[in-house]
Amino acid sequence: MRNNRQRTVGTPDGRTLTVEEGGDPAGRPVLVQNGTPNSRHLCEPHERDAAERGLRLISYDRPGYGGSSPRPGRTVADCVDDVRAICAELGIDRFVMWGISGGGPHVLACAALLPDLVVAVASLASAAPLGADGLDYFVGMGQDNVDDTRLYLADKAAARAKTDKDREGFLAASPDELATALASLLTPTDAAVLTGATASG
Repeated sequence: MRNNRQRTVGTPDGRTLTVEEGGDPAGRPVLVQNGTPNSRHLCEPHERDAAERGLRLISYDRPGYGGSSPRPGRTVADCVDDVRAICAELGIDRFVMWGISGGGPHVLACAALLPDLVVAVASLASAAPLGADGLDYFVGMGQDNVDDTRLYLADKAAARAKTDKDREGFLAASPDELATALASLLTPTDAAVLTGATASG
């Protein structure tokens, strides 16, 4: 049975962050940065595993997602202010982090800019820096992500309209339909284990 704990945290600049906790409430803290589009909601299998290992999982809606206030003009590095505010509210002075996909750059930023708080990070399937010298940003990326990123770079209004349409489709989809929709973004190994149950977790 899930025992998620929800709270809001205020930031020094007057914004609100919505935070979710799972796993062992008394465990070692692990801050999770989910992918993009972002959600604070933790995956149930991760919560069960964390509880068994004595880990306290903490995640939050990044600015502009879910219940967190927008922060116009934010950069990836700005997440360190929000992570510091969450840790202060929760009484955490040392923790580890993991992030996946769009969350990957956020944990790397925290590793670089919060050495007083962050012990270690793991970045999984992270997005690379767009425009980095000698890097073909789109190599190895799923075609849906390639198309969406190129549309955003070419026409932000059209990209927003597509995002809104995609959102409605994802919210209406069944778990099996979600698994099918996401399969093209995964390696064959990952696609083979992504079922309706895991897609809705």
